Amino acid sequence: MKRRGFALPALNDLPLKRKFLLIYLLCVLLPIMSINLFFYERTSADIELREQENLRRSVERAGGELLGMIDESVALSRSIASDDSLYEALDRTYASPADYYAVYDDFLRDKLTRYMSANIADVRVYTANDSIQTGSNYRVVPGEGEVPEWIAALGASSSAIAAAAYLDDDFYKPGRRISIAGRMDLYPSYSGYAKYSRVDLDLGRISSILNRESGSVRFRLVDDRGRVVADGLGGRDGEGAFYANPELTPEQLSSGFALERPLGSLNYVRGWKLVGIADTRYIDGLMNESLRSILGLGIVSTIVPSLLIFFVFRSYHARIKRLSRHMEQVRSERFDLIDIPEGRDEIGGLIRAFNLMTGRIRSLINDVYKLEIRQKNLELDRVRTELAMLQSQVNPHFLFNTLNAVLVVCTRNGYKEVTVIVKNLSLLMRQLLSRPDDLVPLEEELQFIRMYLEIEKFRFGDRFDYAFEVEPWTAGLRIPRMSLQPLVENACKHGLQGWKSGRLITISARATGEGLGVFVRDNGVGMSERKLGEVNDLMRAESSADGANVGLRNVHRRLELFYRRDVRLVLRSRIEEGTEAGFVIPSFWLTRGEDETYPWNKEA
Repeated sequence: MKRRGFALPALNDLPLKRKFLLIYLLCVLLPIMSINLFFYERTSADIELREQENLRRSVERAGGELLGMIDESVALSRSIASDDSLYEALDRTYASPADYYAVYDDFLRDKLTRYMSANIADVRVYTANDSIQTGSNYRVVPGEGEVPEWIAALGASSSAIAAAAYLDDDFYKPGRRISIAGRMDLYPSYSGYAKYSRVDLDLGRISSILNRESGSVRFRLVDDRGRVVADGLGGRDGEGAFYANPELTPEQLSSGFALERPLGSLNYVRGWKLVGIADTRYIDGLMNESLRSILGLGIVSTIVPSLLIFFVFRSYHARIKRLSRHMEQVRSERFDLIDIPEGRDEIGGLIRAFNLMTGRIRSLINDVYKLEIRQKNLELDRVRTELAMLQSQVNPHFLFNTLNAVLVVCTRNGYKEVTVIVKNLSLLMRQLLSRPDDLVPLEEELQFIRMYLEIEKFRFGDRFDYAFEVEPWTAGLRIPRMSLQPLVENACKHGLQGWKSGRLITISARATGEGLGVFVRDNGVGMSERKLGEVNDLMRAESSADGANVGLRNVHRRLELFYRRDVRLVLRSRIEEGTEAGFVIPSFWLTRGEDETYPWNKEA
């Protein structure tokens, strides 16, 4: 059994141009666009991931440096709080300012300056002792109702150290401050006056840390009260006021271009955080650069294959179209050669084979045409002679006249059944004598068959019956005269003979996929496959030695005479199931005038 290859039948109905267009769209353009889109998405995702990672590292680095400054200030505050000599000097009550200045010059002047560093702007100690003089690094705590913000922050903390951001109204140097405040209460013996240390961080240093990556990231230092205390824009002297931290929107947080990081988990920095916001202009620039690169690559990878496909298709399609046009001309019996450069590919081979075939056909037409015409005329004469011999067996004029005389006698004597049969036989003979043309409407041929079957039924009595299954639209179609009678006669003579009961002959006319199908079916004895093959061979033979199957052979020859070899004769049979004989006439041979009710013309 021959295996069928995988194929899509619908593709066979598409023109070649559309097939190439589908190949271009599905196999070139769509993959290129999909790949470029995929690369763009991957590149965009990689840029976002890279920027998120850079933002995380930047926030961690800046947060680490800020926390280092705060830790250094905390360490300094604790060192000051552990100096007992400083406690003793600040807890002493001085009788006069001169006494204080004497101690200041001898001991306190350089006591705190040795703690200074690049990250620390100022170090001060505050005490409630009114006997000391405010100045330099030592100050008197204001009275009640005037508690500074940094001391208030220290009071609100459960720890001895607190970070505070505030506005200092110092007479000499007012402005913003970020300080580490410490409570000095380690030595109970020196607790006569409250004492505090304040270490001011260098705002310029903080600003430089936050402004280190200003081209790609903007930092905000937010205190525990939700205020932005530094954002990389503040000067070294700390002018201006703090402002409230605008809440980041969910879109900013989900986009991955804003990140919050707590400064630490210790009490003195609890609630403080560093916020990093990536500069979207920088990211947009990277995205646009990636998009331009991918678009350029996509344009180049689209134009170059498109040009190559266009030239290949042009070479292929032009020759195929010319070959198709000449093959259509062959159907109109025009055998012109294809005069174009053939090429060495498969299309060129087809063109060469076509030119060779058309050249040989023209030669055969010129050499054999007259001989073929002569042979066809002889064949036609012989078939007409055999037809005339067949008709001469049933259509003498004297038989018609005799039947008319018998009909008069039967009518006069009241023989009704005989009258009907003789009348049918008389009409049958009249039809044979009055129709010289060879093509008759199917309806008329079926009426002839009906009269013939009535006569046969009269001969056999009720031992058989017949039925017609004819589609109405076939009534006016013209078929060769006497093309059904031999088939019906064979069914009566051979098919039903020897069958005892339930004999039935069915004549059907219906549409098939090819055209009009006319069939005669009986439910008789049937034939074996060997016998069926012999009958088929005898039917197509030129002659028979014993004169068998003359009716089938005449039908076969007449049909080929009218329809050449386009007609298809059907003969099917099974033992004890019956026999079916008939023929299928292609739709393009059928004639009935301009009528659009043919089943095969409905879609057209």
